[in-house]
Amino acid sequence: MSILAVANCPGCGRVFQRNLRNMCMDCIKSIDDEFEACYRFMLYNRRATTEQLRQATGVSQQRITQWMKDHRLSVADFPNLTYSCNSCGAPIRQHHLCLPCSSRLTRDIRELHAQEAKKIDPGIGFYSRDRVRARSK
Repeated sequence: MSILAVANCPGCGRVFQRNLRNMCMDCIKSIDDEFEACYRFMLYNRRATTEQLRQATGVSQQRITQWMKDHRLSVADFPNLTYSCNSCGAPIRQHHLCLPCSSRLTRDIRELHAQEAKKIDPGIGFYSRDRVRARSK
């Protein structure tokens, strides 16, 4: 006796048997149809922007962005497809942050590490040589 793995579809809420994409077959077909429409549009309009793609196909910006992040829509093939930086909203083609935000975040982390290194209290522990130096002064 086997137990079926069932769940509610995140797209429509219906009960479905789990699969690799974690959606019911109707939602999978709907998303695949939307992707096909976007891809077909981009084949004939290679220089279209993300906004033009959204307006022409009616597919949500979030879904188009997810396809780009999943490398389903290749930004190498379509040079004007961009999505927003998670920090400042600037248009980017890969990763989660634009270069200035990434550099700023890296610099801030380095500064925090430097501050933490300075905060180490020398009175908590000691080496015997530190004790000898203190006596000789």
